[in-house]
Amino acid sequence: MSSCDDSWRITRRGFLGTGAALAAPAIPALAASPAVRAGEPVQAAFSDVGPLRSSGEYLHGAEEAARWIHSARMEKERGIAWHPDPDHPEKAVTVGPDNTVYSGSAGIVLFLLELGRAAGKDSYVDEAQRGADYLASTWKRLLSGGSAGPLPGSALSFDNGLAGTAFSLTEVWKAVQRPAYRDAAFAATQALVGSVRSSGNGWISSPGVGLGGGVALYLLYAARAFHDPSLRELAASGGERILDLAERDPRGGLRWRGVDLRSVKTRAYGVPPNAYFPNFELGTAGVAYVLARLYEETKRPEFLDAAKEGARHIESIATVDGDAALVHYREPDLTDIYYLGYCHGPAGTARLFYQLYKVTGQRHYLEWTEKLARGIVRSGVPEKLTPGYWNVVCQCCGSAAVTELFLSLSLATGKAEYRDFALRVADQLISRQTDLDGKGYRWYQAWTRIKPWEVNAETGYKIGAAGVGAALLHTHLAARGRYSAILFPDNPFPAVA
Repeated sequence: MSSCDDSWRITRRGFLGTGAALAAPAIPALAASPAVRAGEPVQAAFSDVGPLRSSGEYLHGAEEAARWIHSARMEKERGIAWHPDPDHPEKAVTVGPDNTVYSGSAGIVLFLLELGRAAGKDSYVDEAQRGADYLASTWKRLLSGGSAGPLPGSALSFDNGLAGTAFSLTEVWKAVQRPAYRDAAFAATQALVGSVRSSGNGWISSPGVGLGGGVALYLLYAARAFHDPSLRELAASGGERILDLAERDPRGGLRWRGVDLRSVKTRAYGVPPNAYFPNFELGTAGVAYVLARLYEETKRPEFLDAAKEGARHIESIATVDGDAALVHYREPDLTDIYYLGYCHGPAGTARLFYQLYKVTGQRHYLEWTEKLARGIVRSGVPEKLTPGYWNVVCQCCGSAAVTELFLSLSLATGKAEYRDFALRVADQLISRQTDLDGKGYRWYQAWTRIKPWEVNAETGYKIGAAGVGAALLHTHLAARGRYSAILFPDNPFPAVA
């Protein structure tokens, strides 16, 4: 769970007040060229306008991030792991366990795997495999100690639990074709399935993408990876429970509490127990995305109907300024604050609308995907560090997430304007690196927004240098016209240009 809180705000008045005055210098008027229709081949838009930097600078930035991460490696009994916060080596973990995706080794492995493939350097793949060796030898720990975090369902989740670790092992197996990684990934998946089956509906009681919903998405991924349709059926059973958890909202549509905060201590995050998050990681947008994916895999109309109702709810509460929109952070207390990243902002919530466009072909959903993107542009970033974008660069909450969204939109729509904006945000990412000790690039940020004066630099994927490096790597590939990415199960956009 992101701990971004209410210390720094984009207000409703501020967003609506910017209008075209901020949009004009920030990005050219969006072209009226037709979007790619669902199911049609994707046309990349990377050939006619050059990047603001040489694409080699983006690759250099990714490799410098990898160099700093390499300096933080720790030899283990089997394989290696990496310090999550190298300035404080006494911290064994930060957000989640050291063998998971969010802030641990599983996410770093994925970044190094991609970097090795793109840069053509075996050394990165070798280091990724040594990290995978550690994952293979430790994944059982995620089942032995209860919750992996303060939220219910973390132990099995994608971000901070077993689903993400199994995904990382599976991707390494796909890349290097070593049976040992396939065996470890399959065993971890079987253990996850056993826990899901033994818990009844408990595994999906917090259906947010960051929790039970992410487990359902991993099951859909694993059903294909291991050619096991029973995993798809198990995911669908979770979807049935999600339908039961829906709440009709008087403003329109259906909503879900992605996490039931009434049963956990949330004071450390400054979150009231009755909080409702509408966006992606812990909110309605992410839950509805899970249902839309379940429909795509099962063709069960009840899943699509509910997903559409979830999107209708998001539309009903959005702040709209012409062709741009943003959705507030949370209710009932922070309806006048907006974030821009993946966790609680449009970089995540746009995924719901694009997924609905994919499965329905209805242009309305593509229009809302683009409205949310324009909401980011209209805020004035990246040149203006708005309150909702203040001093945060990571894949969860910040610039890396924004870069990824606009790269994806450029592929999905064929519009070079989105590519150009992604390059500008990537330039900002490079400009904010620190390398005072010569060990490589890292990024200091105030991820814990409750205390904005506390900054740190982490190595992990969702919160640190691995994720920023991945965004720079994807930018390099996009600028060269050969975009390719390992997409997590909650990402509906094209994986290859």
